Amino acid sequence: MPPRRRPERLVAIVDAATEVFGQVGFARAQMADVARTAGVSVGTLYNYVEGKGALLLLCAERPFVDITEGRDLPVATPDRLELVARLDEVLVRNVRVADLERAVRQPVKAEGVEAQLADIAGELYDLVARTRAAADAMERSAIDAPDLGALFYRQVRVRLLDQLTRYLRKVDRVVPLAPPLTPDLAARSLLETVTWWARHRHRDPAPPAIDEATARAVAVALVTRTVLTTTTTTAKRRPAKRATAKPRPATRPTTKKARART
Repeated sequence: MPPRRRPERLVAIVDAATEVFGQVGFARAQMADVARTAGVSVGTLYNYVEGKGALLLLCAERPFVDITEGRDLPVATPDRLELVARLDEVLVRNVRVADLERAVRQPVKAEGVEAQLADIAGELYDLVARTRAAADAMERSAIDAPDLGALFYRQVRVRLLDQLTRYLRKVDRVVPLAPPLTPDLAARSLLETVTWWARHRHRDPAPPAIDEATARAVAVALVTRTVLTTTTTTAKRRPAKRATAKPRPATRPTTKKARART
């Protein structure tokens, strides 16, 4: 009689593998570590996946798709070249900020740049928050696996920085960036700020006591108020200059006393 395999158990196993990869990396992780974290036997684990490669691929797919749909179990483990190629496809297809991609293609207008930047920062925050656990696993695995490291940084960090720099270069032509920021420095500042609030704050020894919505609002506010020098909003609030009073022309005295003094 074939073993009974439940879809929800596959999800729990992949979440456990993501946690283990985030702690020790892909190269050092053992199937026994994943089984222990998932609360299953090693034999049960192999009923769902054939090896670590399958787990790492499922870990990358987990934030974006239903990993149980249309999946034959146990999930086959690809060889190393196929694993890297399939991870590359997952990252290219899913790690995207649609508002940023549109902004890179279209002209930037000064009157809408603050709202546009806020939308980009907010969507980037949502992406980083949704992929937080998987990103931790990939980043830790990259330390011991140069091919995974090159893939992760090229398809995630480098690509996002390139898009942000191109966008902010266009912004700088219509609304000056806050000195001493240049487009490339502003892009790094934006990415690091959003990433800290969406992802790294969870690993801070003394994290701020705020919910996800507040953390998102803080990240967006920090980006919009530090990257730009002026915005259409602040420009409208700037007080108008006071008109200087013109000197009155001298008038001729009309009383007798005044004429006597003159």
